[in-house]
Amino acid sequence: MLNPLLHFDHPILTLTGRRALVTGSGRGIGRAVALALARQGADVALAARSRDELERVAEEIRRLGREAWVLPGALNDWDQAEELVRRAEEAMGAIHILVNNAGGGSSVPGGIGPLREATPEAFDSLYGLNLRAPFAAAKAAANGMIERGHPGAIVNVASIDGLSPAPGEAVYGSAKAALISLTEAMAVEYGAHDIRANAVAPSLIDTELVSRHLRTPEDYQARASFFPLNRIGKPEDVAAAVLFLCSDEASWISGVTIKVAGGQQATSDLFRWVRSVNPVPPSALM
Repeated sequence: MLNPLLHFDHPILTLTGRRALVTGSGRGIGRAVALALARQGADVALAARSRDELERVAEEIRRLGREAWVLPGALNDWDQAEELVRRAEEAMGAIHILVNNAGGGSSVPGGIGPLREATPEAFDSLYGLNLRAPFAAAKAAANGMIERGHPGAIVNVASIDGLSPAPGEAVYGSAKAALISLTEAMAVEYGAHDIRANAVAPSLIDTELVSRHLRTPEDYQARASFFPLNRIGKPEDVAAAVLFLCSDEASWISGVTIKVAGGQQATSDLFRWVRSVNPVPPSALM
């Protein structure tokens, strides 16, 4: 029997009637994801620390004719994540899509840098933000989907560092690697309830945080040379992958991680970058 999704008259990536919760949606990748979902018909609950940023994104969504709810607050650990899902369900009535986008580095000393400088405080901070909180949010959202008896989609925003180790980012990368493994376990356990779980693994994306370190055209050109597609990624590149994974077009896809990385592999350019932070000692050249 022909899959009706493959008919040419099927509206592509339609999310009308779906309600989504997107964490870390005040700017960058999260904002791009929230707007992409809204453009395809979803109503969206927005979660991040800054109410002002969320209000601006909510207004953009409302101009698209969709509903938006603003849920400000920290999202660093289990209890906060469960409370966020409860608030979203109370506001929207149901969650059909969860995008665990909140994550990233830590300002706690010892989080980013050589392994020998890692600290327990930085480890707990990075794992709380990048693993425990998305774990708790996904578990709570999936429980709601199961109780209401409707299908659902969970997308976890991981990182290319969770697939390929990067110098100085071992703690962060290991947390993202665990998130990818968790995504696969979710796909196995939640599949019987028609809940799909997938992940995306972005590489360098041109967000506000990244822009602070790429101040000149030469900076951009140097970093773009790491990628076969010869540019740095944009938040919309990640949003497009997330949108697909949330849609019915991906109804037979679960437990996968999509690299959104411009073709990044172990190229000679990347190797030179590794050597720049991990030089060969003179003794090894003798």
